[in-house]
Amino acid sequence: MSLWRRVLAERRGLVLPLLIALAVNVAVLALGVFPLQASVTGDETRAMAVKRELLDAKRLETQANSTRTSQVRADQELKQFYSEVLPASHAQARNLLYLQLRVIAQQNGLAFSSGTFDLEPVDDSALVRMSLNVSLSGDYSNIRRFLYDLETAEEFFVVESVKLGPSSRRDGGSLEIVLAVKTYFIGVRR
Repeated sequence: MSLWRRVLAERRGLVLPLLIALAVNVAVLALGVFPLQASVTGDETRAMAVKRELLDAKRLETQANSTRTSQVRADQELKQFYSEVLPASHAQARNLLYLQLRVIAQQNGLAFSSGTFDLEPVDDSALVRMSLNVSLSGDYSNIRRFLYDLETAEEFFVVESVKLGPSSRRDGGSLEIVLAVKTYFIGVRR
């Protein structure tokens, strides 16, 4: 008889309950603990995913708040630009382009030859673009000072093109400058 059979035969009352207890423990381990352990691992994984989603949501909220703040600030600055920098009407825009340009030209010793206006609505906006094509003549140093004064003027001018060439007048070393200058104003809303 082998050792295990002899122990089983002599201590049956003690070994049988131990074997049953061992089987119950293995069954509890297999049917209860391992599934719960897998469930806890899954819950931890889901908790980490939720934390990542929460961090992403907070980051998106911060970006949205920053964007909203920037948009509000841009709207305020745009309103300020419209009200304080741009001419308020067609007449003011015309005076700005024609009279102010003429004053700057005279201050720099340039002769005003001709000028033509053009109005054009800006797409998807209440703004109207007013263009002035103007021809001036004078010597080179005066033209340079004129362009500098025009570019540094407080008024809102956009110099779109500059063409410099010999003057059509026969007065010596005179040059002719043809400018396309624009400004904007808020037109009548439709």
